[in-house]
Amino acid sequence: SANEDEIGLNEHYNRIALLASTLKAEELLTLDADTILRRLFWEEQITRFEPDAPSFACSCSRERVGNMLRGLGVDEIDSILAERGDVNVGCEFCGAQYDFDPVDAAHLFTEQGRQLPPASTLQ
Repeated sequence: SANEDEIGLNEHYNRIALLASTLKAEELLTLDADTILRRLFWEEQITRFEPDAPSFACSCSRERVGNMLRGLGVDEIDSILAERGDVNVGCEFCGAQYDFDPVDAAHLFTEQGRQLPPASTLQ
C-alpha cells in the first residue's frame, strides 16, 4: 500500500528502526521501559507520558437502540410485535437488554418519539 511504501522513505521511522534493531531479545524481556528509552535515545530529551489503563466502555443506550429500530421501519417492528409481543434487543458487547413493549415501539414512530425513546421499560 501507499502508506507502507512511504514508511521506508520516512527518515524518522528508519532511524527508530535502526536504533531498535540494536536491542537484544533478552534486553526487551528484562529491562524496564525507561531504561530502554534512555539507551535508545540518550542524545535526546524524551518525554514519557504516564500510561492509561485500558477500560471497558460500551456506547449502547436506549436512544441508540430506538434509532436502530426506527431504521427497521414500522412494518418490521409491527411484525416483531405480532410474533413476540414485544421487541427485545440485547447488546452483544456489554450484555445490556432493551425492551420495547407495543406502547414504547409505537412511540418510536411519533414525532415526539423521534427525539428520545421513552424509558418505561428500562432494565
